[in-house]
Parts: sequence; structure tokens; C-alpha cells
Amino acid sequence: MSVQPAPRRILTLALTIFVLLLAHPTGASGANADNPLAPADTSSPRATLSGFIETLNQGHAQLSKIVSSYINSPRLYLSARERAEVDRVLEKVELARRTLDLSELPAALAESLSTYRILQLKEVLDRLELPDFESIPDATAMEAEQFKRWSLPGTEITIARVEQGPRAGEYLFSPETVERLPEFYRRIKHLPYQPGASAGWYEGYRYGGAGLRRVIPYKWMLALPDWAKTPVLDQPVWRWFGTAIMLSFTAVLLLLVRRATKAWARRGSASRLRSQWSQLAWVISLLVLIPIVAHVLTDNLRLSGHVLEVATLSLWAIFTLVLTWAAWLGSTVLAESIVSSQQLLAGSIDSQLIRLGLRLVAAILSVTILVVGAQQLGIPAYSVIAGLGVGGIAVALAAKDSLANLLGSLLIMFEKPFRVGHWIKVGTTEGIVESIGFRSTRIRTFYNSLVSIPSNQLVNTTVDNMAVRKRRAVRTILHINYTTPADTVEHFVAAIKQLIEDSPHTYKKWSRIRLDDFGEYGLQILVNFLLEVSDNQLEQAERQRLLLEILKLAETMDIQFAIPPRLPPLDRLPDQN
Repeated sequence: MSVQPAPRRILTLALTIFVLLLAHPTGASGANADNPLAPADTSSPRATLSGFIETLNQGHAQLSKIVSSYINSPRLYLSARERAEVDRVLEKVELARRTLDLSELPAALAESLSTYRILQLKEVLDRLELPDFESIPDATAMEAEQFKRWSLPGTEITIARVEQGPRAGEYLFSPETVERLPEFYRRIKHLPYQPGASAGWYEGYRYGGAGLRRVIPYKWMLALPDWAKTPVLDQPVWRWFGTAIMLSFTAVLLLLVRRATKAWARRGSASRLRSQWSQLAWVISLLVLIPIVAHVLTDNLRLSGHVLEVATLSLWAIFTLVLTWAAWLGSTVLAESIVSSQQLLAGSIDSQLIRLGLRLVAAILSVTILVVGAQQLGIPAYSVIAGLGVGGIAVALAAKDSLANLLGSLLIMFEKPFRVGHWIKVGTTEGIVESIGFRSTRIRTFYNSLVSIPSNQLVNTTVDNMAVRKRRAVRTILHINYTTPADTVEHFVAAIKQLIEDSPHTYKKWSRIRLDDFGEYGLQILVNFLLEVSDNQLEQAERQRLLLEILKLAETMDIQFAIPPRLPPLDRLPDQN
């Protein structure tokens, strides 16, 4: 790219400043300077086309004067007065954007692409021989037309009435026209400009560096060497250097944040919760940096063409996925923080309900993020919702057993038939509940094995919760020899009754202590009573104490316990080593 003559450089710079600031307008205004709130006149194809051309021509003329003054001054930057004048001009220029129907552009690209589309349309119109404005239909003429659209003669550039939405009834350059403007520009750019055209606007913006106006003076950008302005993949070399520097700086910053968060997680008493907070902090840093990178690439370095579209859509897609990730990770971290702050058992039902509730919130939030993100990328919301619906049905059919277990877990969590730490019996399984998950419940048996029972099976079977007993039954049969005198038996039964009555942990209003039957190998004494204790350990300790007291009573009264016939007498048992 060769160095342009001074007048051409001034003009190019003026165009660059103009289109740059057009991309960041301060507000909208009407054609009437006395009424800054007056909207653009889009009542007919004539009003829309004439308003677009006149607004841009006037803005270009005024901005050229301002930039010429700046170029001829010794200053590196525009003065405050010049910036204020530029802003006042651009309050009118924003109306040009209002004449384009941008509804079918991806929302993530609409802001940055609209500037290119405005300039491409102006370049095309500046090279065409336009009809006299009086021959273009006005609002009255369009009322009589069956089809509410008008095409520029000899072209496919169409101005059509918007039929629905907030701008219904306005005549705008149609979405098809806006989409095909790059094609129209490529086909016509070899033609000469018509008299009075504003030459060089699009190329000045496309390859210019005014996006760095608050960092690098315009005069320095104009003085760049030719090699720095050479296009590579439709971007000047200096822009690729800037992009590489920006991405490298971002990568280094992310690495430093990652190391800092990991160091914080390892400091003090390292825990899983601190590690999760560390990961969440890094994800949040990603969410902060991605919009900054997008702003620098699109607004400051000002990528263009396909590179702009790919970069913007990729960054927005990454931002959407990272935000979804942050929602899930945030719900997990928040749930664990609540469980930790309330000092709840990690596997308890209350803890699981907190986790489940926050995960449901995260799921709803994630779906919302994906739908909004897809809309920003130009994917219709109904397509995303339909895809999620079909995917959900497929997952439901493929994982119906898992869903049944999940529902079973929800029933257990809400009905709370048992808790972590309870002693329960489920069929042939008996033990202490260790955890209640979303798929199964784990029970530690009394022989120290760990049994996992699917939640769906658990809610469809009988569960005997031994831990919620108010009183705990003790029932045993004592067998004593038939040679024991009746009076001794009577005194033995009375002594056991008194022992039960005197115990501080027995229920005094109910007990069954009596000679119950003549057994096969001895007299049967029923010992049946209730213990009032709070847990299994106290139950076992009190049961042992009372049984030992009964043994001592038997020794005191010289009562011999009967031995089943299938066992040899005690004096004939083999010696034990």
C-alpha cells in the first residue's frame, strides 16, 4: 500500500474518524436540529433513501472540516471542542443506521457489522446513477401499491415495509439487502464514483487504525510503514500484531490468576471447598476477560470481514459456555458453603436437598443462558428449545432407570423415612445409613460391608427404621434345669422383675417376666421388657448390664441353665487350647 498524497490522507482520515465514531454513537436524533428526539423519517422508500444519503453526506462534510483543522495543527489528539463537535454531528449520523433492517443479523454481530453495512451501502449508492428523488414513491404512492416494497431500478437493493415488531410500518432497507451488501460492493467497486460522492469511506474504516484513537494518535497511524498496512487475510499486518499481543497478554493474565487461585486453595487447611472456590474464581476471571478481548478486537483493533465474524461469534460462544459452566460450578460451591456453614453432615438429607435445589436453579439458569446465547449467535430460540426437548426425550428413554432412581431419591429426601446414621432393615440388609444420594442409598452393615440399594427399589419395599424407636424391646428365653425347685424358680422370677423395676433405663409400665412354658430340655422363663435409651450404643450397653445381673442372680441362687440335648454336658466338652 503506497503512501497517499496529503489531501487524500486527510480525506481518508476524515472518513476513518467518521465511521469509527459512527460505530459508537452517543444517541439518536432527527433531521431537525431543533428537535434532537425526532426519529429518522422512514415513512416511505423516498424518505428512507434520501434521508440515508443526505445524512451521510452532511456528516462527512462537517467532519472533514474538523479533521482538516486537526491535521493542520501541531496537536497529536483532537481537542475537547473538536470531540464535542464530532459528537454533535454523529447525533444526526446515527439516523443512517436506523434505516437498515438489522433484525436478521446475529445479535452478537449487529453492532459491529452495522457500521460496515452502512459504509458498503454508501459505497454502492455513490457508484450508481440514482433516480430523481421525486420519482421514488412516497407514503401516499405506497398506500396504493399491493406490495409494500420498492427496489432501486436495475438493482436488487430493496426498501420494504416492516410488518411486525417494534418498527412495524417503517420502510427500511430489507434484511436481504443488508445481508447481500458485501456481495453488491464486490460487484460494483471497480466502477467510478458519481459526482459528489464521498470517496474512500469504506476502505478507510476497513484498514484504518482510528480504533486506537485514545491510545495512538491518528497522525502516527497515518505514518505507519507500507509493510504494516499490507493486507493478510483481509487484515493489515499491524492489526495481526495487535491481535497477537492482546491474546498473549490475556493468556498470561489467565495463567497468573490460575496460579494465584491455586496457591490460595493450598494455603492453610486445604479442602475440597477451597479448591472449588479457586476454580470458580478462575472461571469468573474468564467471564470478565472475554468481553474485554471482544471489545478490543472489534472496537479498537477493529477486525473486519470474515475474521470479524469468526472472532466475534467464537468469543460469544465461548462466553456462553463459560457462563453455563459458572452457573453449575457456582451452584455446587454455594451448596457446599451452606452445608459447611451450617455444619450439616455431607451425606444427610438436608445437605442433599440443598444441593438438589441449587442444581435445579442452575439447570434452569443454564437453559436460559443457552437459549439467549444461541439467539445472540443467530440461532432461533425455538430451534434450541426444540433441540433440548428432543434431546431430553432421548435421554429420558435411555436413562429411565436412572430417572426412576432420581425420583425415588426425591421421595426419600422429602418424606425422610430415615436419615444418615440411622439403623435400618431393608429386606435381608441391616445396618447404618452412611449416605443418601441421587441414585442410591448406602448402608454399612454390621459385618462392615457397604451395600448400595437403588432408590427406586428402596421406595418400593418395606424399610424398618430401628433408630426412631421411642423404646427398644429386649426379649429372651431363659432355660433352667427341671431339677430346680419351684420356690427357687418363683424367687428367681421375682428377682428378675425387681431388677427390671430398679433399672433407670427400663420402661416401668410394661414388662413380661414369668415362667412361660415347660420346654424340651428345661423350664422356659420369658424375659421381655422395654428400654428407654436414645441410641444403639446405650441400648447394647444397658442390655448387657441387665443380662449380666440376671446371670449373677442365677449364680447366687445356684440355678443351673439347661443345655440342649444336641450338645454334650459341660463336663464332657473337649478341652479348648
